[in-house]
Amino acid sequence: MDEYKNFTEEMLKDGSTLCYLKHRFLSKKTREQLDWLLACLRDSVLIVPTLPVSGKPDFLESDDGVRFLPVFSQEKQLPPDYMEEFDLRRMRTEECVGLAKEYPDCSGLVLDGFTEAMIIEYDLTDAILRIPSRLHPKEDEKGDAEA
Repeated sequence: MDEYKNFTEEMLKDGSTLCYLKHRFLSKKTREQLDWLLACLRDSVLIVPTLPVSGKPDFLESDDGVRFLPVFSQEKQLPPDYMEEFDLRRMRTEECVGLAKEYPDCSGLVLDGFTEAMIIEYDLTDAILRIPSRLHPKEDEKGDAEA
């Protein structure tokens, strides 16, 4: 998987790399697969459904009533009838986590909740945000030197 050592904007642009890495992780469930997925999530731009007038996000609920902010790797991961009801905002993962945390009853994110869903609770989102960027590794090194 050396080709994923540093991600490029082009690799992340359409969400297919994220979708691929999520599928591999959910299939194999290895630490290495999780590391690649989290690193990709760190630099990805996700799709967040929001209500047209208020701009508030939608939430998906698990069977036991736990609520999650739905985020999507690609538009094709959303059912057409669902997609028609919402404005689709593109947001970096860090922004998605911040938005979810604005709602006290939200427990994290759910990636591609209608297809091959992956729940990402806040302990995992916090770990994602600590991962150095693979898109701009030089900027992270500069930031670390200034800190």
